[in-house]
Amino acid sequence: SPSPLKPKGLTHATRKPRLQRNDRPLSALKSPSRFDELKEEMEEPPIDESNEANDLREQLVELPVMFTGEKEGQTFDMERWNTHRSSSRYIRLLFGVFFSVTTTRILPTVLTVVAWSAGIDMYNSCEHIYGLPELELPLTPFELTAPILGLLLVFRTDRAFDRFNLGSDYSWEITNLFKSIIREIFSFTAAPRYWPEERAAAYDLVEACVQLHGWIMMDHLRGKKISSTKQAKFLQLALGSSAATQTGESIDTPLTPSAGVAAISLGMRRLPSLDFQESTLIESQFSDVVSSLGKCEMMLRTPIPLGYTRYSVRFLWIWLSLLPFALVNKFAEFGVNTWWEDKPQPVLVFAMLFIGFIFFSIEDIAVQIEEPFSVLPLELHQKWLRQDAKQIETMNQLADGIQDEQQIVEGITK
Repeated sequence: SPSPLKPKGLTHATRKPRLQRNDRPLSALKSPSRFDELKEEMEEPPIDESNEANDLREQLVELPVMFTGEKEGQTFDMERWNTHRSSSRYIRLLFGVFFSVTTTRILPTVLTVVAWSAGIDMYNSCEHIYGLPELELPLTPFELTAPILGLLLVFRTDRAFDRFNLGSDYSWEITNLFKSIIREIFSFTAAPRYWPEERAAAYDLVEACVQLHGWIMMDHLRGKKISSTKQAKFLQLALGSSAATQTGESIDTPLTPSAGVAAISLGMRRLPSLDFQESTLIESQFSDVVSSLGKCEMMLRTPIPLGYTRYSVRFLWIWLSLLPFALVNKFAEFGVNTWWEDKPQPVLVFAMLFIGFIFFSIEDIAVQIEEPFSVLPLELHQKWLRQDAKQIETMNQLADGIQDEQQIVEGITK
């Protein structure tokens, strides 16, 4: 009796060949890739969205975050590594002290500390003229607490780097899992036992995987919602036209990525010829995608404990605000018996500029990388996956064409 998973009225004994003589012209082999039909969903993101992501990174973090070429076809820029290792970095990177993203971000705060220090210096230089009380603190408490402050900032930066590294790992895991799923769908459905309808459904499911990956990377991990148009197109690819219409009518809220994975998993029923081992393997890959996605969502919703971050900033502010009172008299006699003795001596101001720049830079770098998905170039993950999927699809179309030609020749011979 026919299997309940196969179309009614057809068994292995009565199954037709995958291709009848006139079912598919050979010119179809030269047709454009199916991925070209979904430019808005799977081609490069719109210019304004791409520029928005780049502008955000330029404001948040030192670039490049990844050593990768921006030109089409480049997947890894070895020249960038050579530049990174070059001894010229000691001179080349020095100019970043004045123009880097970190300097721009902390400049208002550092200037506030400098202005405060200048005011204290000016007060102590003229307080004896007007009979004002002298403002001074002992230096010993600052000498004792400086190592504690340094360790506090270093530990926080180290923890932030761990989060950045994990975020990069999880995003690569998601991308690599989707690559494996796409390869397995194409590879499994290339077997002769699959019906033409199943083969067409496999192409749709692959497109749904690429679209879901782009949705995760460029929207979900950056706090954006999927549009209703993209959601409807995705459901049509994953579930088929009729099922997508019914599902879309019953769901009045934006899909979550986990629900998108479930939709593709349900859409695998459109491939009834999948055997148990094949379907189990693909399902395990989907489970791993959901697991990695959950880890990414955990990082988005769970920052470094806010008490640690807040008290690091408060301690840093108090320490730097009181430090000029301990240093003002240390530098009061800096130019005695030198040519500088009767000239302005803004030594305290420059000392606080130097100290404030170092401490605020360390603290800001931790903030830059604590939430990694806003600064990682995740749109490149989507571009690389789309390139791989398109090449695999082209090879499958070629293999289909060769097999179709063989069946046509066999049919004519018989």
